[in-house]
Amino acid sequence: MVILISASRLSGTIVEYKSDFNDDIHGIILMPMLLFMPWCILDRAYDVGEIEILPFERDAAFAECDEAVLRDLNTLLAAYKTIQGESVRKLAIVRYKGRSPIDDLSDDQIGTAYDLVTLATFAGLSAREFFNAIGSYCNSDCFTMYVQTFEDTTHTALTTRRREGSQVSVWPIDGVAMVVPPHCHTVRTVNLDEELLGALVKKRSGANTNEWSRWLSSISCFNQANTDSEGVRPQSEWVLLCGALQHLLNAGSKDKAVATELHDALVPIREILIGAAKRRLPNWTDETKSVRYAWMKEFYGIRGDFAHGRLNTQRPAAWTLHEHLVLGSIAFPLVAKTLLRQSGEYEFTHDDEVQQNSFESLADTANFLRPPDEQQGGLDSHWARVRQQAQHDIRVAEAMRAFEAIRVAQEEERSVESE
Repeated sequence: MVILISASRLSGTIVEYKSDFNDDIHGIILMPMLLFMPWCILDRAYDVGEIEILPFERDAAFAECDEAVLRDLNTLLAAYKTIQGESVRKLAIVRYKGRSPIDDLSDDQIGTAYDLVTLATFAGLSAREFFNAIGSYCNSDCFTMYVQTFEDTTHTALTTRRREGSQVSVWPIDGVAMVVPPHCHTVRTVNLDEELLGALVKKRSGANTNEWSRWLSSISCFNQANTDSEGVRPQSEWVLLCGALQHLLNAGSKDKAVATELHDALVPIREILIGAAKRRLPNWTDETKSVRYAWMKEFYGIRGDFAHGRLNTQRPAAWTLHEHLVLGSIAFPLVAKTLLRQSGEYEFTHDDEVQQNSFESLADTANFLRPPDEQQGGLDSHWARVRQQAQHDIRVAEAMRAFEAIRVAQEEERSVESE
């Protein structure tokens, strides 16, 4: 076996060579690599800029490669296990278009693949169905991409991060077992918001460097706030979500500035002002402000406590910690779609319209994380109820616009006849 990787204690790589036999390390070589997401079961293939993300099933036909590559894939991916200890059967392969799934890739190409998978992850999170136990759901850890380097299918090189760098361990492939995180194991087939994904890819190709850097950073922070991992504290998710919203909105650093930008971005048909709100604090004095403004101002204001190392806040709050995180996770994709629509890169879907017109009503609902009183079946929730009301509001608004269009046309017709 031939492998040599440079080592540096402070900023580079430490090599840990694991094998059951003695080999000489002769020199530096370029080894093939495989990019894949072992915990992601996709509903179908997706194009994401320069790459494709393809559903793969072990020991099944895969038209994207020849038989030799398919054998290598089945051997390499056998090391990734379910919680029962069996090799995962379905996962996702990441490859550059027109190239083999197993290929030599540069650091820049790997970096680009990570960026594009970040967009795909966001598109998956955007398609989540909240408060629906049987609906489509995922978390960002499901989209974790592994870059597996190997010389042949008998050994693999595993890279792990260290505070001062990283460490590469070379192991016999049959001695490795990578087990799915429990919070990824429960996720079923994942689908992506393809319209949003296409708009983001278009944005990436057309935006200037500074603008796209802001978008990618915001999306990355949002993804990191939605891992569902028990190892991530809710306070950390709070800081990440607030930062994601602030940067995406390109707002100032003050809570009022961020709240104003969110207020202007998410405008429902039926606006709820603080003066008419069912959910409010006694110290809210400006009754002409909207509930969504009040929510964002509180969300971003409390962020300062968590960002400065406190695990608890003494500030009065109208919403609980987890209510804030749910609202933030619903708001961010809506803000992104609104900004993309304003720049002509995205068209709102009916579901987008429903969610935008439901957000403020959900925020104004007490204890919306709990089932409603007199719950009507397992799928009934406060979110489902406000969405139903939003659909009604949209239909009424569409009917009124249609009626107005008919009225204007009739007036124009009468005006022409009178001439």
